[in-house]
Amino acid sequence: MQFKRKLKRYMFALVMLVLSAYATIFIKNYVDSLNPEKSLPIINVTVGGYNQPAVARAGYTWKFGSGLAPTLSPYISAEDVPLMVTDCSPGEVIVVNFSTPYELVTMYETQGLANNDFKQMYTWQTPMEEGIYVYKIQAEFEKGDILYYFALQVKQHNLMQ
Repeated sequence: MQFKRKLKRYMFALVMLVLSAYATIFIKNYVDSLNPEKSLPIINVTVGGYNQPAVARAGYTWKFGSGLAPTLSPYISAEDVPLMVTDCSPGEVIVVNFSTPYELVTMYETQGLANNDFKQMYTWQTPMEEGIYVYKIQAEFEKGDILYYFALQVKQHNLMQ
């Protein structure tokens, strides 16, 4: 008799544990979908080891929590993103890091703010020619993909002035 009573208590505790786990997952999915900014990976871009350009997210497809269907944020073009231009020198290395592991990162470059003719970059460094360049980063993760833009103004810095 005492064994059956203990068994019932253990079974009840196990059922409650499973229910609380499912409730936790449901609540996390709901909170993540309400505020995706806190759930998406954080990007960090440095140019030349010290400049950090303002990087703008331009859309994503992301599977929050255990949701079956990914959430789609509309993708926008570089012309529709308000870009802040950051000064840098020619030939500086561009380094991209994320707060979570990624599967693939591809970077594209175009010259000028109004140009939408992006070319894939195989060497991630600023060009030797002066001008304003817009960069597009496509990052793929296990849970989805994200599109980013940032702008750099490449110019020779004259230290003698």
